[in-house]
Amino acid sequence: MTFLHDTLHFIQQNPLLAISFNIVLLVAAGLIAHLLCKFFIVKVVRKLFFSSHKNSVPLDKDVRISEKLSNFLPVIIVYYLLQFMTDLPQHIVIAITTVCGILFFIYLSLFLNELLEIINNSYAKKTRRKNHSIKGYIQIGKIGVHIVSAIMIVAIMSNKSPVIIISSLGAVAAVLMLVFQHTLLSLVANIQVSSNDVLQLGDWIEMPDNGISGEVIDIALHTITVRNWDNTLSRIPTKNFLTETYTNWQSMFSSGARRIMRSFYLDQQSICFATQEMLQSLSELKLASEPLSALLDGRDISVVSDRWLADEGITNLTIMRKYLTHYLRQRADIHQDMYVVVRALKPAPDGLPIEIYCFSTSTAWIDYENTQGEIFEYIYAILGHFSLRIYQHPAGWDMAQIGTVRR
Repeated sequence: MTFLHDTLHFIQQNPLLAISFNIVLLVAAGLIAHLLCKFFIVKVVRKLFFSSHKNSVPLDKDVRISEKLSNFLPVIIVYYLLQFMTDLPQHIVIAITTVCGILFFIYLSLFLNELLEIINNSYAKKTRRKNHSIKGYIQIGKIGVHIVSAIMIVAIMSNKSPVIIISSLGAVAAVLMLVFQHTLLSLVANIQVSSNDVLQLGDWIEMPDNGISGEVIDIALHTITVRNWDNTLSRIPTKNFLTETYTNWQSMFSSGARRIMRSFYLDQQSICFATQEMLQSLSELKLASEPLSALLDGRDISVVSDRWLADEGITNLTIMRKYLTHYLRQRADIHQDMYVVVRALKPAPDGLPIEIYCFSTSTAWIDYENTQGEIFEYIYAILGHFSLRIYQHPAGWDMAQIGTVRR
C-alpha cells in the first residue's frame, strides 16, 4: 500500500505524467467496458428483447444489437469518469468531451439504424400482409436518424445549441433542395405508393415503354426492383411510378378472372345470307340446335325458305356469332357471370375482324393460354361449316396453286 501511495503521489507531483496517466486510465476503462459488453451484453439483450427464444439458440439479432451497444456504452463510461478527473487541463477536457460526444451520436445512429433494419426484417417475416413492404419507411427513418446525428455532431463541434444549427439551415435550404431533389421526389413517391397500396410486393406490373413486365420483388426508397419473366432484374426509380404509365395486373388475379380479347379476320366476300341447305348442315352440329331455334323463332328448318331467311336478314355470320356465343357459354373454363361477347368490328383492309370477348376462370398464365388456344383452334376448324373463310395474305402455297391452274 505504501508503494501504491508513493506512486500516486509521484504522479500527482508531475503534471505531464498525471495527464498521461489519466488519459491512459480513460482509454483502459473504455477498452475494458467494450470487452465486457462484447461478452455479457448478449445475455442482457436476449433477456430484455428476445426472452421467448431458448438460450441455447444463437440469434443473429442478439449479436447485431449487442455489437452496436458495445460500441457506444464505453463512450458513456469514459465521459462519466472524466467528470472525476479535475486535474486535467480544460482544453484536454473539452477535446475529450467533444470526441466522446461525436462518437456517442455516431454509434447511437448506427444502433438505431440496426434496430430499424431488424424491425424491417421481422415485419417481412412475421406480418400477415406478405405483399406489403415498409422498406421505404425504414429508409426514411434512417435518413432522419443520420440528419439528426449530423446536426448534433455539428452542434458539439461548434459548441452551439442544436436549435441555432437548425435555424441556420434555412439559409442553405435551396442548395439542399437542389442536391437532394431526387431523394425528395423518391420520398414523396414512396409514401404515395406505400400508403395508397397501389403497388405491393408480388404484384405483376407492366411498363411497355421500358420493356418491363414481371413481379415486384423489392420496394425501396429510391428504386423498385422487378423480376421480369425472362428472370432479368429491372430497377425503376420510385418517382417514375408517379410520372409514367404502368399497368398493375394484381386486381385481375384478385378478381379470379382473366380477360380474353382477341380477334380473327374473315374474308368479307364469304359473308352471305343463310340458306335452308346450310341450316340442314348446321343442324347436325351438337351445339347448333339452341342458337338455330332462337334465330328461327322455333320454326322447323324444313319449312323455312331461303327467301324468308333473306327477308329476316339472317346471314351465315349471324348464325356463326350466335353459335360461338353459345359455345363459349357451354365451356366450364369461361366465367359465366361476366361478359361473353362475339362481335364484328370495323372492317379493315385485312378483312372483317370478329372479336371474342370473355373471361377465363383461371388467372394462371398456362391455363389462360390453353383456354384461349382451344377456343381459337375450334373457331378456325368450325368456320367452314358456316361457309366462311379466314382472311390471310397470299402465301407461297397460294402462288404455287395459281401457277398450277394456269398450266
